[in-house]
Amino acid sequence: MKTLGVNQDELFFSAFMFRLHHLEQRIEPSSQIMLEAQCDKHAFLICEEGEGHLYIGQEHWPFTAGCIYPISPGEAYQLEHRNSNHLTYTVMTYDAFQVLPGHLKWYSPPLFQQRAQFNDATYEPVSGELVELFASRNYKNDAEYCHLNVRFQRWMERIITRYTSKGTDTNSESGLIRTIQYIDECYRDEITVHKLANMAGVRPKLYTTMFKKRTGLKPLDYINHVRIQHAKEWLRKTDEPLRDIASRVGFKDEYYFSRRFRQITGLSPRQYGRSIRQQTLVQDWLGHDVRIPANPERVIYYGDTAGDLRVLGIHFIEDESYNAGTPINVEKTIRLKPDLIIIDSEDEYLYEQLSRIAPTLAYNSHASLHERLTRVGEWFGRKKQAERWLSSYEERTLQMWEKLGKLIDLGETASVLTYHRGARLFVMGNIGLAPLLYHPFGFRPVHKVQEALAAGRAYKEISADAVQEYAGDHLFLMLPQEPNARKATEKLIRSPAWRALTAVELGRVYPLEELAWNSGDAQICDQLLERLPELLVSNLS
Repeated sequence: MKTLGVNQDELFFSAFMFRLHHLEQRIEPSSQIMLEAQCDKHAFLICEEGEGHLYIGQEHWPFTAGCIYPISPGEAYQLEHRNSNHLTYTVMTYDAFQVLPGHLKWYSPPLFQQRAQFNDATYEPVSGELVELFASRNYKNDAEYCHLNVRFQRWMERIITRYTSKGTDTNSESGLIRTIQYIDECYRDEITVHKLANMAGVRPKLYTTMFKKRTGLKPLDYINHVRIQHAKEWLRKTDEPLRDIASRVGFKDEYYFSRRFRQITGLSPRQYGRSIRQQTLVQDWLGHDVRIPANPERVIYYGDTAGDLRVLGIHFIEDESYNAGTPINVEKTIRLKPDLIIIDSEDEYLYEQLSRIAPTLAYNSHASLHERLTRVGEWFGRKKQAERWLSSYEERTLQMWEKLGKLIDLGETASVLTYHRGARLFVMGNIGLAPLLYHPFGFRPVHKVQEALAAGRAYKEISADAVQEYAGDHLFLMLPQEPNARKATEKLIRSPAWRALTAVELGRVYPLEELAWNSGDAQICDQLLERLPELLVSNLS
């Protein structure tokens, strides 16, 4: 058949037919085990509510409401929560058939090469089609199936248009940019989300989604941020009453202004004004600009890598730190009267609570040791000290592996496994003991672990049935303190799947107490340079 007015060189999707296979909405509580899922068909993962991380092979993507990610047959994906909220998403699977002369061929290669390209456009147009698909998915006869199929073809039309069109939603995007400029210039005015949405020409809910995607903040949070930045300038140069400064920058309520100021800066407005010359302005891991004491004397640390601070001479109140998994006692924190709080958490509500007590810094124990020590050195004016410590550590690590090279063959692999949060099994990626093992002169990660490392994953949850895929020539098995996790570890050791592992048969399994071995803080890393050679020499000699 002759095609009229078509440039075949510009076509791709015209050679395919699509058939919906399955449509399911899923709600995952934060406690839900979410193992890696393998796709045997083409799929779309549609993020609807919550915040987290999506891993597809070696790729790492944000789980954010409105994002759509295509997944191809043979690919695997896994979700992780970012906070305590649940994740709501839809998985749509379908078949693609390539139209060839005289027959159809099931098509398995990727249809969409650029996953992020879907998310340059707004979500609302396709969300309507998704609602219609759900409404008609339980068909009972051929006519109802045809109705569903028509809906699905409309969905694919939206998706392909979204993927192939340039400049999608240009008007909405330009409208959004205009509203951001309006806030920056007219922050003193009374501004509401409805007003901004009307200016942009979109619905308020969609406007909020678009705004957060572009700025990282919700509209009202951005407005408050701009106002506070201008308030800082006034506090630096004047002793006017707070009600006058609040009014100058757009706050009608002096008390609301003070609360927001402390939330954003970690200080009350007057504290900020008085101490501006006595403090250091730093940025924490979540992007908060925080004024901290030049020489803090009463520091509280909530996290799992207190040794990062101790090796640089930062001391804690009563020389005590608190595990990140331990619930924070706000009343006790107040009684201790800290002048600085450091917390390993992404929980903005908790951050706001603590920042009312003292300047608070968000920390990231899952970052690399080099990143963490460098950041701590910058915060506390000890950058040179951090550089010297890291240089010494790297040199001693190299020397250790050069000596151990006599015991380990080139290319031997290793894995670190641990049960955590009850009977949930994890393989470690770039935190804890694993980074020390995966030195250029040390062990190699197995392929599945290498995928996790390439995606920047600190750990990956796996099932006990899949342990064979993640087990290296050497297995470092962490023994947790938590009773349920300990029982799950003992059950794994007794299982036939465990006994069949090559490392187990060769006696290359190292059961280790998790608290003593699987922390990645600087102090323990330093101690492991002595412990690891002792362990391997005694087992491999």
